[in-house]
Amino acid sequence: MRPHPKTLAEAVGWTIEGRGALAVLVDEFLDAFYESDADTRAAMLRDEPLRLGRERDDAFVGAVAEHLARRWGLLVPDWAARDDREVIEPWFMGMMGTGLSPLLLVESPIAFRRRRIFTEREPLRRARMPENLSQS
Repeated sequence: MRPHPKTLAEAVGWTIEGRGALAVLVDEFLDAFYESDADTRAAMLRDEPLRLGRERDDAFVGAVAEHLARRWGLLVPDWAARDDREVIEPWFMGMMGTGLSPLLLVESPIAFRRRRIFTEREPLRRARMPENLSQS
């Protein structure tokens, strides 16, 4: 069994190195994030990931960091708060895409919506995600 990325920057770095797809590596990072304590979680988001050079992916990475920080009451890393990680054209994520656009416009968390990324209410849901944040 191969190791999983311990930081968001590491997940992106491994993507660049060709060690896996961004979506898979971010999911593996999320599993580690959800199983960590608050101090460790903050450190897992601290370092700015390298740019992938793909507008959607770079915006998504910024949204992931900001959303996790907001959701878990952490400081949003400076790099994730900048406006240079967004898409020019609105992006409706998911298999249904623009077919669900009215719902996604309403449900998208602010970290995604401000980048013009529209997704479900809890886009980073994983089996290991605590149901009650007060228990995490």
